[in-house]
Amino acid sequence: MKTKKIKKNLLDKYLRPLKEYKKIIEAVYVYGSAVSENNANDIDTIIILNDSSEIKPFIIDKIEQTCGIIEDRARKDNLIFHFQPLKMLSRWWYLVLEGEPWILNSLKEIIIVYDKKGIIEEVSKLIKNENVYKKEERAEKLIERSDTYLFKNRQSLLNSLTTLSEAATEAAQILLLFDNKFILNKKRIIEELEKNYTKKISIEMIGNYKEIVDLEEKMERGSLSEFSAENLDYYLDKVKKFIFKVENMLAKK
Repeated sequence: MKTKKIKKNLLDKYLRPLKEYKKIIEAVYVYGSAVSENNANDIDTIIILNDSSEIKPFIIDKIEQTCGIIEDRARKDNLIFHFQPLKMLSRWWYLVLEGEPWILNSLKEIIIVYDKKGIIEEVSKLIKNENVYKKEERAEKLIERSDTYLFKNRQSLLNSLTTLSEAATEAAQILLLFDNKFILNKKRIIEELEKNYTKKISIEMIGNYKEIVDLEEKMERGSLSEFSAENLDYYLDKVKKFIFKVENMLAKK
């Protein structure tokens, strides 16, 4: 099995339970290594639903459950089905027309299991003939998407900095409130801690808080050029130590 491409009759056998939903299923096709390489064990599958009329959520749940049953059944025969999240026809068309690279690539070499109106077959022919998007345009799409992902990932990391800073600040404010001191400004909190709490908390712990606040300010000014997930783990550890120290102090009050 490992040295052969997947056969359509084998796919029909495993995917037969989906026929129960043929009223709303527009198409089912397999792509990826099971089709293009000698790897029949790894089967990437897309199911497209016709959303021209409302699809009840419980129907979607049933189809997803059926996919799970197919996966379990096939696994016993050393076959691994990978079902993409169910695609609505309107969304699928949008991705095709927008030139979404992975959708276009998925349609180059396929085995069509079910194609109610022949849409998949026709679009696949167009893509093979480069009639939807040229290679250069797809490359631009890939670069554009890559830049978007990088921006989103970096933004998530930087937002995590703010979360760490707020968590540490809240701990410090609670400590100061127990001494009837209400301070909102983070710089003033640092000054108060350095002035009156170095013996209780330690210079190192206050330094941890100061470091995360300074880092957050750099981020807000746009001067934080380098920051990675490893950096986040480093500062998370510092904030945890600071909060743990404050919690211990409060427990003794």
